[in-house]
Amino acid sequence: MKNSFLKELREAAEEWARMHNVETTMIEAKYTGLGANVHVLVVARKGFENWSRYERHNSLFQFLDSKLNANGELVITGLGMLTEEEYEKYEGVEV
Repeated sequence: MKNSFLKELREAAEEWARMHNVETTMIEAKYTGLGANVHVLVVARKGFENWSRYERHNSLFQFLDSKLNANGELVITGLGMLTEEEYEKYEGVEV
């Protein structure tokens, strides 16, 4: 997977955050190594307080899918959306 596409994915997530007044501290997009599968992580300082986890995940997923998945090959296999507190709590935990 090209680095330019991962950059586009991060930029699209940044655009989504601006549209929803989410103040991000980190946005990562990583290739999983399989097909066109990617993991996306968004960590926010502010903006997730009044959204249910489902609503914010669904909103970002739909936005990324409609913006970058014209050919239907992109598969978002991991979508993490955490507050800074959640990230600090779980960043060292291995799965």
